[in-house]
Amino acid sequence: MNIQNISCGLAATATLALALPALAAGVPVNHWLADSAYPVSHHNAGQTDSTPVDGPDVGKRLSVDEVQSVPLLWSSAPTFKNVNGERIVIASNPAGIIKVKATGEDFTLVSNVPYPGREDVHAKITDEKLRETMRSIDEKRRGKQDLRLLINSLWMFVKFEINFRTFPSGAYSVIDSDGYHYTNFDRQFLVKSFDGNDADAPLVPVKHVNIVDQLPPEDAEEVSYLLGITMTYDGHIVAAAGGAVILVNRQLEVVDYAMFPGEKVENSIAVDEDNGIYVVTSKNMHKLVWTGSSLSREAADGAWSSPYEVMAEGEALKMGAASHGSGTTPSLLGFGADEDRLVVISDGSPDGANLVAFWRDEIPADFKQKPGTLSRRIADQIPMGISATTIEASPVTHDNGVMVINTTYPEPGPIPGDLISNAFLAGTTRPAPLGLKKFDWLPDEDRFVEAWGMPDIDNTDWMPPAVSTSNGLVYIANRRSDNYEYLAADWETGEVKAVWPFPDDSVLYNNWGGITVFLEDGDLLLGGFFAIKRYDIGGLRSRE
Repeated sequence: MNIQNISCGLAATATLALALPALAAGVPVNHWLADSAYPVSHHNAGQTDSTPVDGPDVGKRLSVDEVQSVPLLWSSAPTFKNVNGERIVIASNPAGIIKVKATGEDFTLVSNVPYPGREDVHAKITDEKLRETMRSIDEKRRGKQDLRLLINSLWMFVKFEINFRTFPSGAYSVIDSDGYHYTNFDRQFLVKSFDGNDADAPLVPVKHVNIVDQLPPEDAEEVSYLLGITMTYDGHIVAAAGGAVILVNRQLEVVDYAMFPGEKVENSIAVDEDNGIYVVTSKNMHKLVWTGSSLSREAADGAWSSPYEVMAEGEALKMGAASHGSGTTPSLLGFGADEDRLVVISDGSPDGANLVAFWRDEIPADFKQKPGTLSRRIADQIPMGISATTIEASPVTHDNGVMVINTTYPEPGPIPGDLISNAFLAGTTRPAPLGLKKFDWLPDEDRFVEAWGMPDIDNTDWMPPAVSTSNGLVYIANRRSDNYEYLAADWETGEVKAVWPFPDDSVLYNNWGGITVFLEDGDLLLGGFFAIKRYDIGGLRSRE
């Protein structure tokens, strides 16, 4: 499809997108995204980590035959699209973009292409090197050899050329309604890829652009990298960048941008159906508004900014965190006409992380600022009681509930920012970050209350759960005796309904830095280090 045809498609879809209803059961559909259960990181534009998929509820130990995998260095969360009766999984990663056919029970590699100009990095990550690395790490893990496991983890930085230039590449991605895939790579580039919507054709880059080069020189020098991306409800790509938010059209041309001098942007962004754009920096929570002609920070357009609590510069990183302030992508809560519309994050309070909710729109006239909060914009904040530093896995939201997990490593590796060592040491030779909690928002009282918790959940992999809006279950990653597993619990009560232990204790089954994803048939689709995996559990339903 050529650019002229794309533009016509955008114009035709815009009227539909602007007329979307506010759905009481969940996030309004963004018709500019691909029609699938997972077209964008964190499931939807509201970044809620909730899914309409009716997941399984019958547990069992999985066998090796019930897991299919495709090797790669690391993938946060593969996205997928449905075209012409075929399901296509796309896994962007530090070295390039992998396409897998997942129609029916299939999980077959179709293409694995490098990012433009990064063929050298791509060539270093072979299937054999990945298998060799897994074998070595498994040997050290099973022997509980802390120092050797630490050295092995650090050696991955050299072996696979993992650095600030390569590792963030592909962490977040979008598939649009025409089937084009977008992600970031090489710190400052966006790449747009396409396969002609042919299930058997390779997915290849059709355009790539250095986004920062399009900014005026005085601003470009303040923007060191791109990170999270999502899509507005009128079909624009929004990119979170170091110290900025940049809005581009689907031809990858910068339309507008907003700078945040002296603030770091270290997470992705959420968008509401009115094109409110929510970005958290190392100091403030911001709402920008895309008016259709400009990226506004004006109160008259509904924009606002609010401070929140953070640690002193560098303290969180010393404790194993990956962020200077909040570690969470903002998550939207409340979509019905009569619901409170909030955006929630974890703060970085030195007294332990709080769950913080901000009023998304106009602050209620009779609302009085809560004691201890830094702004009247803050609807409430409540100590989570599980994490000493900020949460690095975004809050999961559904109805009036919010779930958070502990991501503070009790004994982090010796090098601040070395996330790989923490991923392999914690829960094996060092204590794991344990515990999760679910909180409920009480709209009549404008406050959170703790609903239930699980103190023994192992969150080494920093894996956000996902709640099914169809069956009311929340699906949670865990490790037990150094073996990976998933479990399903009732969203309202916390009662465990099913557990799926993975086949063995291999590091193949790790989910580090990933997001819980289900295919439409209920099969579990996970990323992590060394492979993307499809688990055949979709048919395990008591209702069938």
